[in-house]
Amino acid sequence: MPHTDHERHGSSDLRRRSRREAAGFLRTLPVSADPAAPLRACTEAMSAASTPAEIHALTELAAGGEDAGLVSLRNLLRAAGTRCREQGHAQLADRYDRTSDLLDIADRTLFQLGVDLLSSTYDTSTDPSTPRLVSVGRTEGDPT
Repeated sequence: MPHTDHERHGSSDLRRRSRREAAGFLRTLPVSADPAAPLRACTEAMSAASTPAEIHALTELAAGGEDAGLVSLRNLLRAAGTRCREQGHAQLADRYDRTSDLLDIADRTLFQLGVDLLSSTYDTSTDPSTPRLVSVGRTEGDPT
């Protein structure tokens, strides 16, 4: 059975080789050296969130909507699938597409989690202009 490059080289070797080969290309792109920084900032801010609305806002900022991280990553994976297909790697393209489908599922799940969180927070049987907030964090004066 013939060996593939993947079998002859460990995944770390392949990834290092790829980074070296793509370094010049990546330097020409208008992307942050740390594309996960906004997600980490939302994660760090989560410990300060004291209401479900704040939790939802941080999650929505990080993952929800067409311009957020999760959907952008899904779009990147779809584009990778298209490129693989164009280069004759149909099976790899299908794997990228299936992975992007998983992110679609995650996006819909996060949307529903947000709706569920907000539904459990706001009393929808009363006047919607006066929402009932439920605190989920420590408030000033609470014992530690």
